[in-house]
Amino acid sequence: MSTGPVPHDTIATRADYRAFLAADLQAHGLTRWQPLLAGIRPELHYQRVLRRAEFLSAQAGPLARLAYLLTRYRLARLAVQTGISIPPGVFGRGLSVAHTGNIVVNDQARVGRFCRLHSGTNIGVHHGAAPRLGDRVYVAPGAVLFGGITVGDDVLVGANSVVRSDVPPGVTVGGAPAQVIAHRGSASSMPEWFPPAPTPAPRDGTVSR
Repeated sequence: MSTGPVPHDTIATRADYRAFLAADLQAHGLTRWQPLLAGIRPELHYQRVLRRAEFLSAQAGPLARLAYLLTRYRLARLAVQTGISIPPGVFGRGLSVAHTGNIVVNDQARVGRFCRLHSGTNIGVHHGAAPRLGDRVYVAPGAVLFGGITVGDDVLVGANSVVRSDVPPGVTVGGAPAQVIAHRGSASSMPEWFPPAPTPAPRDGTVSR
């Protein structure tokens, strides 16, 4: 089963920072950021402050540390305003928070690239462990995932599902507790501007055309 990017996709350099910002814009169907968007797209504004905190946390020196602390304070205030609580270092590039409101993610969780997260969702710790989600996972409104579980790439987690056990890649799960309800994944539910899943390499080693 896929466990997402290894190592986990994180920001270490300024080039990483720019790449994450660009991928997040792509995940929201945009090509550039404008200050006006801070008011009309508060969920994306939150993400950009989150990415700045992630960048600053990887930088050395007292000025970077001070800037990081100020950014974390700003992020905490935005969390109150938007209802989004996502700690730095959890999500890979291409995050798409669809709406504001009641989103809580534990800092031990690890989530891959180009995932989409809806309102009323919770990715939480249980018995000291938190979920690991792969790439292109779609978490529908009201879904809860908790504990030391692994959710594979291209999974669709249905609305109001409660996921407490491992999920194989490329399926849809639903219910409480969640079970596989379809052997098709998240692709059909992702926005049309999301990048497609990479084509698997042929098992015989030949190059696909």
